Amino acid sequence: MLPILNLGPLALPVSPLLLLASVWIGLELTERHAPRYQSNPDLLYRLTLVALIAGLVGARLGYAARAPQAFLASPLSLLAPQPHMLDPWSGFLAAGLAALIYGQRRQLPLAHTLDALTTLLAVVAVGLGLAHWASGDAFGAPTRLPWAIFLWGELRHPTQVYETLAAVLIAAAVWPGGRIARLSEDQGAPGARFWAFIALSAAARLFLEAFRGDSLLWFGGIRQAQVIAWAVLALALGQIGACLRSRILNAGPK
Repeated sequence: MLPILNLGPLALPVSPLLLLASVWIGLELTERHAPRYQSNPDLLYRLTLVALIAGLVGARLGYAARAPQAFLASPLSLLAPQPHMLDPWSGFLAAGLAALIYGQRRQLPLAHTLDALTTLLAVVAVGLGLAHWASGDAFGAPTRLPWAIFLWGELRHPTQVYETLAAVLIAAAVWPGGRIARLSEDQGAPGARFWAFIALSAAARLFLEAFRGDSLLWFGGIRQAQVIAWAVLALALGQIGACLRSRILNAGPK
Protein backbone atom coordinates (compact mmCIF):
# COMPACT_ATOMS: atom_id res chain seq x y z
CA MET A 1 0.00 0.00 0.00
CA LEU A 2 1.05 3.57 -0.66
CA PRO A 3 -1.77 5.85 0.53
CA ILE A 4 0.43 8.97 0.74
CA LEU A 5 3.31 10.07 -1.47
CA ASN A 6 5.67 12.45 0.34
CA LEU A 7 7.47 14.91 -1.94
CA GLY A 8 9.38 17.28 0.31
CA PRO A 9 6.79 19.31 2.21
CA LEU A 10 3.95 17.91 0.10
CA ALA A 11 1.90 14.89 1.15
CA LEU A 12 -0.07 13.74 -1.90
CA PRO A 13 -2.90 11.17 -1.66
CA VAL A 14 -2.00 8.46 -4.16
CA SER A 15 -5.47 7.01 -4.83
CA PRO A 16 -7.03 10.25 -6.16
CA LEU A 17 -3.91 10.88 -8.23
CA LEU A 18 -4.18 7.44 -9.83
CA LEU A 19 -7.85 8.01 -10.62
CA LEU A 20 -7.14 11.43 -12.12
CA ALA A 21 -4.32 9.95 -14.21
CA SER A 22 -6.59 7.18 -15.48
CA VAL A 23 -9.27 9.71 -16.46
CA TRP A 24 -6.70 11.81 -18.32
CA ILE A 25 -5.19 8.80 -20.14
CA GLY A 26 -8.64 7.41 -20.88
CA LEU A 27 -9.82 10.72 -22.32
CA GLU A 28 -6.76 11.01 -24.55
CA LEU A 29 -7.33 7.51 -25.93
CA THR A 30 -11.07 8.07 -26.27
CA GLU A 31 -10.52 11.19 -28.37
CA ARG A 32 -7.97 9.34 -30.52
CA HIS A 33 -10.35 6.46 -31.28
CA ALA A 34 -13.59 8.50 -31.45
CA PRO A 35 -13.83 8.43 -35.30
CA ARG A 36 -14.10 4.63 -35.18
CA TYR A 37 -17.48 5.12 -33.49
CA GLN A 38 -18.71 8.06 -35.56
CA SER A 39 -18.20 10.40 -32.60
CA ASN A 40 -16.85 13.94 -32.31
CA PRO A 41 -13.76 14.01 -30.00
CA ASP A 42 -14.45 17.55 -28.77
CA LEU A 43 -18.04 16.74 -27.84
CA LEU A 44 -16.93 13.58 -26.04
CA TYR A 45 -14.42 15.62 -24.04
CA ARG A 46 -17.07 18.17 -23.05
CA LEU A 47 -19.59 15.48 -22.19
CA THR A 48 -17.02 13.79 -19.93
CA LEU A 49 -16.14 17.08 -18.25
CA VAL A 50 -19.82 17.85 -17.60
CA ALA A 51 -20.35 14.36 -16.18
CA LEU A 52 -17.27 14.61 -13.90
CA ILE A 53 -18.31 17.98 -12.47
CA ALA A 54 -21.91 16.84 -11.96
CA GLY A 55 -20.69 13.59 -10.41
CA LEU A 56 -18.47 15.34 -7.87
CA VAL A 57 -21.20 17.82 -6.92
CA GLY A 58 -23.81 15.07 -6.71
CA ALA A 59 -21.55 12.83 -4.63
CA ARG A 60 -20.86 15.61 -2.11
CA LEU A 61 -24.52 16.65 -1.90
CA GLY A 62 -25.53 13.00 -1.53
CA TYR A 63 -23.11 12.60 1.36
CA ALA A 64 -24.41 15.82 2.93
CA ALA A 65 -27.99 14.55 2.64
CA ARG A 66 -27.04 11.34 4.47
CA ALA A 67 -25.07 13.15 7.16
CA PRO A 68 -26.46 16.72 7.39
CA GLN A 69 -25.21 17.21 10.94
CA ALA A 70 -21.63 17.16 9.63
CA PHE A 71 -22.28 20.31 7.59
CA LEU A 72 -24.85 22.31 9.55
CA ALA A 73 -22.26 23.76 11.91
CA SER A 74 -19.81 24.54 9.09
CA PRO A 75 -21.48 24.79 5.65
CA LEU A 76 -18.17 25.73 3.99
CA SER A 77 -16.91 22.22 4.76
CA LEU A 78 -18.98 21.17 1.72
CA LEU A 79 -16.09 22.55 -0.31
CA ALA A 80 -13.39 20.63 1.56
CA PRO A 81 -11.27 18.40 -0.72
CA GLN A 82 -12.00 15.22 1.22
CA PRO A 83 -12.57 12.13 -0.99
CA HIS A 84 -14.14 10.17 1.86
CA MET A 85 -16.95 12.76 2.07
CA LEU A 86 -18.51 11.57 -1.19
CA ASP A 87 -21.47 9.28 -1.80
CA PRO A 88 -20.58 7.15 -4.88
CA TRP A 89 -24.13 6.21 -5.86
CA SER A 90 -25.31 9.84 -5.78
CA GLY A 91 -22.27 10.76 -7.85
CA PHE A 92 -22.94 8.08 -10.45
CA LEU A 93 -26.59 9.11 -10.73
CA ALA A 94 -25.75 12.81 -11.10
CA ALA A 95 -23.01 12.10 -13.65
CA GLY A 96 -25.29 9.83 -15.69
CA LEU A 97 -28.15 12.33 -15.74
CA ALA A 98 -25.84 15.21 -16.67
CA ALA A 99 -24.25 13.19 -19.49
CA LEU A 100 -27.66 12.11 -20.79
CA ILE A 101 -28.99 15.68 -20.81
CA TYR A 102 -25.86 17.01 -22.50
CA GLY A 103 -25.92 14.22 -25.08
CA GLN A 104 -29.57 14.88 -25.92
CA ARG A 105 -29.01 18.62 -26.28
CA ARG A 106 -26.08 18.00 -28.59
CA GLN A 107 -28.02 15.27 -30.40
CA LEU A 108 -25.30 12.70 -29.86
CA PRO A 109 -26.30 9.18 -31.00
CA LEU A 110 -26.53 7.21 -27.79
CA ALA A 111 -25.16 3.85 -28.95
CA HIS A 112 -22.16 5.32 -30.79
CA THR A 113 -21.38 7.63 -27.88
CA LEU A 114 -21.45 4.77 -25.37
CA ASP A 115 -19.16 2.72 -27.61
CA ALA A 116 -16.70 5.62 -27.86
CA LEU A 117 -16.73 6.19 -24.07
CA THR A 118 -16.00 2.52 -23.39
CA THR A 119 -12.29 3.22 -23.83
CA LEU A 120 -12.45 5.78 -21.02
CA LEU A 121 -14.45 3.45 -18.78
CA ALA A 122 -12.03 0.56 -19.35
CA VAL A 123 -8.98 2.67 -18.48
CA VAL A 124 -10.66 4.15 -15.39
CA ALA A 125 -11.54 0.61 -14.23
CA VAL A 126 -7.82 -0.23 -14.30
CA GLY A 127 -7.08 3.01 -12.43
CA LEU A 128 -9.69 2.15 -9.81
CA GLY A 129 -8.04 -1.19 -9.15
CA LEU A 130 -4.66 0.52 -8.74
CA ALA A 131 -6.24 3.14 -6.46
CA HIS A 132 -7.66 0.41 -4.24
CA TRP A 133 -4.24 -1.21 -4.22
CA ALA A 134 -2.62 2.02 -3.05
CA SER A 135 -5.19 2.81 -0.35
CA GLY A 136 -5.89 -0.69 0.92
CA ASP A 137 -9.62 -0.32 0.21
CA ALA A 138 -11.69 -3.16 -1.28
CA PHE A 139 -9.58 -5.55 0.80
CA GLY A 140 -9.80 -9.32 0.70
CA ALA A 141 -11.04 -11.96 3.11
CA PRO A 142 -8.54 -13.74 5.37
CA THR A 143 -6.70 -16.61 3.69
CA ARG A 144 -3.58 -18.75 4.09
CA LEU A 145 -2.82 -19.03 0.38
CA PRO A 146 0.85 -18.56 -0.57
CA TRP A 147 0.16 -15.25 -2.36
CA ALA A 148 -1.75 -13.72 0.56
CA ILE A 149 -0.78 -10.19 1.64
CA PHE A 150 -0.65 -8.85 5.17
CA LEU A 151 -3.24 -6.08 5.44
CA TRP A 152 -5.27 -4.66 8.31
CA GLY A 153 -3.80 -7.15 10.77
CA GLU A 154 -4.53 -10.29 8.71
CA LEU A 155 -3.18 -12.32 5.82
CA ARG A 156 -5.72 -11.62 3.10
CA HIS A 157 -6.57 -12.27 -0.54
CA PRO A 158 -4.94 -9.54 -2.66
CA THR A 159 -8.30 -8.61 -4.13
CA GLN A 160 -6.96 -5.27 -5.35
CA VAL A 161 -4.53 -7.22 -7.54
CA TYR A 162 -7.33 -9.50 -8.74
CA GLU A 163 -9.44 -6.43 -9.55
CA THR A 164 -6.64 -4.74 -11.49
CA LEU A 165 -5.80 -7.86 -13.50
CA ALA A 166 -9.48 -8.42 -14.34
CA ALA A 167 -9.81 -4.79 -15.47
CA VAL A 168 -6.73 -5.12 -17.70
CA LEU A 169 -8.11 -8.30 -19.30
CA ILE A 170 -11.51 -6.69 -19.88
CA ALA A 171 -9.89 -3.59 -21.39
CA ALA A 172 -7.90 -5.83 -23.75
CA ALA A 173 -11.07 -7.71 -24.73
CA VAL A 174 -12.96 -4.56 -25.75
CA TRP A 175 -10.03 -2.51 -27.05
CA PRO A 176 -10.56 -0.64 -30.34
CA GLY A 177 -9.82 -2.84 -33.34
CA GLY A 178 -10.43 -6.09 -31.48
CA ARG A 179 -13.07 -8.68 -32.31
CA ILE A 180 -15.67 -7.34 -29.86
CA ALA A 181 -15.03 -3.71 -30.78
CA ARG A 182 -15.43 -4.45 -34.50
CA LEU A 183 -19.08 -5.32 -33.91
CA SER A 184 -19.61 -1.64 -33.16
CA GLU A 185 -16.96 -0.26 -35.49
CA ASP A 186 -17.81 -1.79 -38.85
CA GLN A 187 -20.31 -4.62 -38.44
CA GLY A 188 -23.53 -2.70 -37.85
CA ALA A 189 -24.08 -3.37 -34.14
CA PRO A 190 -23.61 -0.01 -32.37
CA GLY A 191 -23.71 -0.35 -28.61
CA ALA A 192 -22.36 -3.91 -28.60
CA ARG A 193 -18.92 -2.84 -27.41
CA PHE A 194 -20.27 -0.86 -24.45
CA TRP A 195 -22.65 -3.59 -23.33
CA ALA A 196 -19.92 -6.23 -23.71
CA PHE A 197 -17.76 -4.15 -21.37
CA ILE A 198 -20.63 -3.91 -18.87
CA ALA A 199 -21.32 -7.67 -19.08
CA LEU A 200 -17.66 -8.58 -18.59
CA SER A 201 -17.33 -6.13 -15.68
CA ALA A 202 -20.44 -7.55 -13.99
CA ALA A 203 -19.17 -11.11 -14.46
CA ALA A 204 -15.81 -10.10 -12.96
CA ARG A 205 -17.58 -8.53 -9.98
CA LEU A 206 -19.49 -11.77 -9.39
CA PHE A 207 -16.18 -13.64 -9.22
CA LEU A 208 -14.14 -11.07 -7.29
CA GLU A 209 -16.79 -10.43 -4.67
CA ALA A 210 -16.39 -13.99 -3.38
CA PHE A 211 -12.89 -13.06 -2.15
CA ARG A 212 -13.71 -9.66 -0.62
CA GLY A 213 -13.54 -9.09 3.12
CA ASP A 214 -15.57 -5.88 3.20
CA SER A 215 -18.74 -6.93 1.38
CA LEU A 216 -22.11 -5.61 2.47
CA LEU A 217 -24.21 -8.66 3.36
CA TRP A 218 -27.96 -9.02 3.14
CA PHE A 219 -30.12 -11.57 4.95
CA GLY A 220 -28.78 -15.10 4.74
CA GLY A 221 -25.26 -13.86 4.01
CA ILE A 222 -26.08 -12.83 0.43
CA ARG A 223 -23.59 -10.31 -0.91
CA GLN A 224 -25.28 -7.14 -2.11
CA ALA A 225 -22.73 -6.51 -4.86
CA GLN A 226 -23.28 -9.96 -6.35
CA VAL A 227 -27.05 -9.47 -6.50
CA ILE A 228 -26.54 -6.15 -8.30
CA ALA A 229 -23.95 -7.75 -10.59
CA TRP A 230 -26.39 -10.53 -11.59
CA ALA A 231 -29.02 -7.92 -12.49
CA VAL A 232 -26.51 -5.83 -14.47
CA LEU A 233 -25.20 -8.92 -16.27
CA ALA A 234 -28.73 -9.95 -17.30
CA LEU A 235 -29.46 -6.42 -18.58
CA ALA A 236 -26.17 -6.26 -20.50
CA LEU A 237 -26.66 -9.66 -22.14
CA GLY A 238 -30.17 -8.64 -23.17
CA GLN A 239 -28.83 -5.44 -24.71
CA ILE A 240 -26.09 -7.32 -26.57
CA GLY A 241 -28.76 -9.59 -28.00
CA ALA A 242 -30.74 -6.54 -29.11
CA CYS A 243 -27.66 -5.05 -30.80
CA LEU A 244 -26.97 -8.27 -32.68
CA ARG A 245 -30.60 -8.60 -33.78
CA SER A 246 -30.46 -5.04 -35.05
CA ARG A 247 -27.33 -5.91 -37.00
CA ILE A 248 -29.08 -8.87 -38.64
CA LEU A 249 -32.15 -6.78 -39.51
CA ASN A 250 -30.02 -3.98 -40.93
CA ALA A 251 -28.06 -6.45 -43.05
CA GLY A 252 -31.30 -7.54 -44.73
CA PRO A 253 -31.75 -10.59 -46.92
CA LYS A 254 -28.79 -11.92 -48.86
